[in-house]
Amino acid sequence: MLLKRVHGSIGIVCGDKANSCRENAKLVVSRGGKPFLMPRKNASSKAKSSWAWKEMMQYRQEHPRAFENRYHKRSNVESTNSSFKGKYSEFLYSRRWHTQKREAGLKVLVYNIRQLIRSRIRAQLEIWD
Repeated sequence: MLLKRVHGSIGIVCGDKANSCRENAKLVVSRGGKPFLMPRKNASSKAKSSWAWKEMMQYRQEHPRAFENRYHKRSNVESTNSSFKGKYSEFLYSRRWHTQKREAGLKVLVYNIRQLIRSRIRAQLEIWD
């Protein structure tokens, strides 16, 4: 899982059924986060040496609406990633890790500035209407 490259503590982590396993739930909790991994259809809520998994499944059973709401924030992230990759491609051209991080950071900065400009233009157009 990509969380191994994240330094420091993490918050809420959402994942789809492909990432849903006890090992990932344990990893999220060990890094200070709370897992919201959508379990597969046949998933058991038994701990099997993973209390993080059991707590997540118990929360899902007790508060299904809250679990779904938190999990589906993932769709906003997915649509942003899709838009970002469509505009700036999904590849990095740098070879070394620290220059890849710099390149990705600059792409995100440009994307955010572009979105800010677009939202300001939309706001001005609404004023004129």
